[in-house]
Amino acid sequence: MKKRLIRKIIGLILIAIGLGILLSSIALNVRQYYSKQETIRDFKTRIESVEVPAARENTPSEGDLLYVLRIPGIDSENPVREEVSKSVLSDSLGHESETAYAGEIGNCVIAGHRNYTFGKFFNRLDEVEVNDLIYLDSAEGTYTYAVTDIKVVEPDDLSVLESDPDKEQLTLYTCTPIYVATQRLVIIADRIM
Repeated sequence: MKKRLIRKIIGLILIAIGLGILLSSIALNVRQYYSKQETIRDFKTRIESVEVPAARENTPSEGDLLYVLRIPGIDSENPVREEVSKSVLSDSLGHESETAYAGEIGNCVIAGHRNYTFGKFFNRLDEVEVNDLIYLDSAEGTYTYAVTDIKVVEPDDLSVLESDPDKEQLTLYTCTPIYVATQRLVIIADRIM
């Protein structure tokens, strides 16, 4: 009788822990979603009122909002901030500061997470296909890119940061496979407009 009561109590405790984990995951996703939407709305409002300085006028500081990245093919719209630090990537995508900015010759590199713990910003990036269009909305206007290459590389392969001296390129990368994160998914796009 006592063993049965102990089992029931342990069972109820485990159920409570499971529910707590589930609810905290849902709460995190809801918070990230509304935070992202608010950031995008604020950025668009500031662009319309010309309150956002052009990215190349001043050297952006860590966390400065640079762009809104849109990938219509996977129904993705996310803010992009300067740097790829943990704090920046917790609520947005991050621009690799040592790479070019949109509208400049070179490679504009943007990183992001794709899981529930750190943010689902690039969770559908593996669905992007060659020739899909990617848009970067900025204070200067909208830059349009077409996907030219998709590859998976090892985490220490820094070739994704390299640039073609004659092209304006955009490179997006994230961990893959989702939740395991042993490699990096890389999307390369050339500017077309």
